[in-house]
Amino acid sequence: MIAKEIEREGIPVVLITAMTMLGKQIGANRIVNGVKIPHPCGDPTLPEEADLALRREIVKCALSVLQTEVSSPTIFTPDVKYALG
Repeated sequence: MIAKEIEREGIPVVLITAMTMLGKQIGANRIVNGVKIPHPCGDPTLPEEADLALRREIVKCALSVLQTEVSSPTIFTPDVKYALG
């Protein structure tokens, strides 16, 4: 996995994926829980405004996680708040 190899060189990396357990098994240190397998950074079934808010929260979480020290694979979940209708 490329994330693990980049981390080995001392560069922090965040893996955004809906398959968090796979990321953990591979050994990625910083894993952000994505939404769906084909759309880890959004949900095209949501209204445009809700999808934009969802994507923004995932990216904010990933940027925050980059600054977090971890010593082993750790899964982070974005603070996603949106309502339909």
